[in-house]
Amino acid sequence: MFPLLFALACSGKGDDVHHTVRHDSDVPLKTEGPLVLLIVLDTLRADHLSQYGYDASVSPGLEHLAATSTRFAHAYAPAPWTLPSTTSILTGNHPLRHGLRHSGDVLPPEAVTLAETLREAGWATAGWSYNVNIAPSQGHDQGFDEFTSNTGKVLAYPHAGRMTAAAAEWLKARPTTPALVYLQPMNCHGPYKVPRARRSTLLGRDPSEVFVYYGPLMKSIMRRGQLDARDNVGPKYLGSLKEQYTTAIRYETDEVGKLLAGLEADGRYDDALIVLTSDHGEELYDHGGFSHGYTLYDELMHVPLFVKLPGQKESRVVEAAVSTVDVTPTVLDALGLPVPELDGRSLRAAAAGAPIGSADQIFDVHWAKRTIAQGFLRDGWKLVRTTSDYQGVKGEHGLFHLAEDPGENHDLSATDPARLAELGQLLDSAVKRLEGGAQPQNVLSDMDRDQLEALGYLE
Repeated sequence: MFPLLFALACSGKGDDVHHTVRHDSDVPLKTEGPLVLLIVLDTLRADHLSQYGYDASVSPGLEHLAATSTRFAHAYAPAPWTLPSTTSILTGNHPLRHGLRHSGDVLPPEAVTLAETLREAGWATAGWSYNVNIAPSQGHDQGFDEFTSNTGKVLAYPHAGRMTAAAAEWLKARPTTPALVYLQPMNCHGPYKVPRARRSTLLGRDPSEVFVYYGPLMKSIMRRGQLDARDNVGPKYLGSLKEQYTTAIRYETDEVGKLLAGLEADGRYDDALIVLTSDHGEELYDHGGFSHGYTLYDELMHVPLFVKLPGQKESRVVEAAVSTVDVTPTVLDALGLPVPELDGRSLRAAAAGAPIGSADQIFDVHWAKRTIAQGFLRDGWKLVRTTSDYQGVKGEHGLFHLAEDPGENHDLSATDPARLAELGQLLDSAVKRLEGGAQPQNVLSDMDRDQLEALGYLE
């Protein structure tokens, strides 16, 4: 980690606070090289983007990116919540390897992030994260010249427009410098906040307010396990939830679109390396639940992934199963930098049109108050092994054939015991291979527990 120079905190409107940590480096900046833009849209499930088949009005801001990039149709997150999953994006290693699986876990200084590698190679680096789980307090500023995080009230996270405007200003001050810009806005995360002036953009009216994020009904089901409360979940409640969620997607992707348009106007878009993805999806009562971190269903694990290589001007679609753990090796490979031994694999050749095979996907969540479970996906067959969950499930298995049952509504574990056993052995082998890595320090006692509880991360 670079020596700390100073930290600057500045208040904005309302309760949110920006806190920028700046670091010094002795490595001189390069004078040539592409801009690298890594956008992680927090809590964005793939199947609610227009580019993945949802209503075209939801994400028109991403149309130009989609037209000039490679869309990976079957990209998966390794975990259904932010800390483990985003850390995997930034390191190229699975949560079972890097070890950040619990609230408050800290990335050790000896871990190597994408930002560290690029800074050592001469890229200027700046990051913005409005999720409190991705912050300097947990080591995620490693390798960044500047890292801006939200240290105000968790559910009063700043809007994406402030983040994209700050990134655009930072880039304008460095018009020719090769740079890494990492952005993780929060509007698609509950309570699905959208600036008042933008709430009617999608629907022509404000979204219904019947649904309240972690309001009494949602809380009774998800935190207290009062499953009979599901009898009170009706069409108006769920309709309101989906209106709020998709309105947030529209706002956030519009802001991303403005940032990309600005890069194009400045002549930096064509040669840029752009990756847009998410840390996980969101449950919209698909299986009787809400939020995230509670299950390993595809509404949480299937995420968008777009990769625009420098100079790419045409769209491509890759159908193979890939992971967001692949982001770091893909970026390094696309820049011509050495790719160390990582859990992820480079997708550069696939993004350029070369054939690629599907990779096994290993899913993990270890959150005692929500669920402890692991999963394995190969050739469209998905195993979920649940140790315990908020519904009182203990030691159960689920087996799903995603090609025939994409909604994961038909558990085949009783009718195909041979496949269940085979995937179970493959999962055991994968876990054994990945486990035993870092044992991170945990600073939860130093963090604001009330803040994390407000976000739903603590019980």
